[in-house]
Amino acid sequence: DGMSCAITVPAKSANYTATLDDDTILVDATSGTVTITLPAASTATNKIYTVKKIDSSGNAVTVDPNAAETIDGASSKVLSAQWATSEIQCNGAAWFALANI
Repeated sequence: DGMSCAITVPAKSANYTATLDDDTILVDATSGTVTITLPAASTATNKIYTVKKIDSSGNAVTVDPNAAETIDGASSKVLSAQWATSEIQCNGAAWFALANI
């Protein structure tokens, strides 16, 4: 039909601050723990991120909201197992986990 959809899918292996252009963030923590920092909630109303740990190491991937913001009231979300995934949405004031796989 001639229509296409471009989605940014960065693969990260070091600490990274998500941008509003990101959608899915694949994380390889083989070399050590990795923190994905979310942007300020006030700048990300209705934004959805999917963060997925793609390696089998014992190193964790931490999804960390900006400053004192939370995800479902928690200061962060930790992905420990390979293929662990968290889908997170912002309402402009806080972040909410929609799905944890």
